[in-house]
Amino acid sequence: MRKVIKLTAWGAFALSLAVLAGCSVGGNPRPRMGSYPASLLPTKFLDVNGLGNHCYGIGLTENNGLVYTGKGGHIDIAHLRIAADNTRSLYDKVRGHLLNNDTNFTFKLNVEPSSYYVEVEYPSYWQNIPQKYRGKIADKMSLELSQYFTYTMTTWHEVLTWFGYKCLFFLPEESSAFSWEDIYSNILGTRLGAEALEDSADGYDQAMTILLKKELENLQAQPRTTSKQAAREIASRAMLVDLRKNTDIGLYDGLVTPTLAPGICQGTRPQSLPVPTLNEVYKYGFAINLEIRPKEFERGKILRIIYPEGKGEIVRPSEHLPIVMHYIEKDAMKKGYTIIPSEKPKVLVSAQ
Repeated sequence: MRKVIKLTAWGAFALSLAVLAGCSVGGNPRPRMGSYPASLLPTKFLDVNGLGNHCYGIGLTENNGLVYTGKGGHIDIAHLRIAADNTRSLYDKVRGHLLNNDTNFTFKLNVEPSSYYVEVEYPSYWQNIPQKYRGKIADKMSLELSQYFTYTMTTWHEVLTWFGYKCLFFLPEESSAFSWEDIYSNILGTRLGAEALEDSADGYDQAMTILLKKELENLQAQPRTTSKQAAREIASRAMLVDLRKNTDIGLYDGLVTPTLAPGICQGTRPQSLPVPTLNEVYKYGFAINLEIRPKEFERGKILRIIYPEGKGEIVRPSEHLPIVMHYIEKDAMKKGYTIIPSEKPKVLVSAQ
């Protein structure tokens, strides 16, 4: 039986606040207000000419909201910017640790209690090469690791909210967990953040401003009116009938595929993006171990799935995320949600 969602005025307001709390994640970079692609909620729609200028610091000149693209579906610009800025922040952090020969360090995401622990095993040649070459290798590795870490953090945030974590303790956030635009917006942000860091001609903010517009145009960005129409199409088949979740984090094929709205930009196909890897790290002979040490109240629910015998406190993403995601998909279907299969193109089928 399908779940019917009814929104009162207070419900819509509360849910919008939950989306703000749940999606405005960012660690050292400043938080931003996330959006939810349903026309029943107060959502700002943009086109590529209304994005403003990206700002890592105080963002008085940037605009955030939703842009619908023919190949990428809805893009949450705030999610994208947050992921990009975390990539930049972690790049500086990781590079400093590598050049300092640190064998372990930690980082966190915004106000979430979970801590991320990194152990680094250096190759034997590392201490014997000139500083200039170490710097070049550290640049490449930091660029890769910052994307990998950011993507892991933003994915873990979605997991936490599914299990009941609330930034604002009295507002539920399950509705925003794994919504159809989240993961793709995050991974696109990590990618653009890395590209902006490699831009030696422009500063980071200017590079992000240019790259964001260019990438959205490549994805066939649509006018504001089309973005609203796409939201209505998804809402009519999801918010009022059932709630679809896109849980594709790239576990099956190493790709994240976006959700496209039915009847919008007909003839286009989703443009998948590869998940961040550690290929560059392995290429240079390094070994990296990443662990999450959850401290949220909801950690017990997650750890019991990973450790049925109750003897573990650490989450190893590469090993444990597939277990947790399998549980989430089964749990979502029990609750009446529709899971968009991650092995198939993410195009919602029009109701007949």
